[in-house]
Amino acid sequence: SCADCVSQVTSYDLVSVICHHGTAGGGHYTCYSLNCISEQWFEFDDQYVTQVSPETVQNCEAYVLFYKKSSEAMGKLRHRAVELTELSQNEPSLMQFYVSKQWVNKFNTFAEPGPIDNSDFLCAHGGVHPSKEPFVNQLCTVLSQGVWEYLYDT
Repeated sequence: SCADCVSQVTSYDLVSVICHHGTAGGGHYTCYSLNCISEQWFEFDDQYVTQVSPETVQNCEAYVLFYKKSSEAMGKLRHRAVELTELSQNEPSLMQFYVSKQWVNKFNTFAEPGPIDNSDFLCAHGGVHPSKEPFVNQLCTVLSQGVWEYLYDT
């Protein structure tokens, strides 16, 4: 029922813009992209990469815009996961938990990463897939019990 629906505002952050310079019959494309770590904008023009101001991006003639869904709640979850990871580095852990690097990347970048998913290196029976065994360490990362429990319960 609609009484169970929760109104939630979704917001998006601009992360990249493609610009077309020229006419419909021909021209040249450039791209502006945001480095999400440094919060700096860069222009990509063939072999040149140049740092630009946010105003330059804001005033460009955009052809295609790229947005990333943002989530304040997810930001808080990521921050807590980093804190737990730093705390766990000082404490030896008897148990280690292996989590897909693909899923960790989703957790670090998606607004809604979904539950932990190790299907990229596990077979249907829950063991390491035989074809992935030689390079399984490239597919997963080791977490402490505290970090794993936090991510699992999140």
